[in-house]
Parts: sequence; structure tokens; C-alpha cells
Amino acid sequence: MNTSSIEVLASAWARLAEEAGFPADYKGTASPEAHQASEAIHQRIKEHIAATNDMRLFGLLHLLGQSSLRMEQTLWPEEYERMTCEVEEALREADDSSAKSYTHEEAMQAINPDHPEAY
Repeated sequence: MNTSSIEVLASAWARLAEEAGFPADYKGTASPEAHQASEAIHQRIKEHIAATNDMRLFGLLHLLGQSSLRMEQTLWPEEYERMTCEVEEALREADDSSAKSYTHEEAMQAINPDHPEAY
């Protein structure tokens, strides 16, 4: 029995979607359950890429990320707008000519001060 690559992909996606709790009746409408499952699948793909350095799934990772972002915009528009404003403000501050520059090590130390040895 020769299985086509699309059938293999469909079978793998079905298993992954079931494991992540992706709604079986999903028809493209954003829901908290679909968003949560998409995020779980996205994370598993990221972990796989990091563990194996197998970049074949990078395109799928990008598509899932965009899908998740669109669901967030639909489900929580006020929160999305708040985050957008915060990012825009941070970019304005970073572009300010009087802004202090930090090295990568300094930035990482500020983010995680308990583990300086990691940098």
C-alpha cells in the first residue's frame, strides 16, 4: 500500500490536533479552544525544530503563528490593541536618539537576573 505524502500529512495533523485538543468541528471560526490548541501545536513544532534542527516545519510554524495572531485579534480585540500600542511606544522609545544602548549580555541579564551564567 503506497500512501501519498498528503495522506501522511493529514494523518499526522489529525493525531497532533487530537492530542492538542483542537476542536474536531472547527470550521475556521476563532474560538478560545481553537486558539489554545493552535498555541499548543505551535509550541510542539518549535520544540521539534529546536531539538532536531529540522527546518522543514518552519513554514507550518509561521502559518500557525499567523493564524493564532488573527484569532487573538478576533477574540480579544481590546487586549490586542493594548499590546499593539505598547509595542509601538517601545519602538518609539528605542528610536529616540537619547535612548541608552545595551549589549546582548546586558539585556539578557536584565531579563533573567537569577541566571547570569547562561549568557
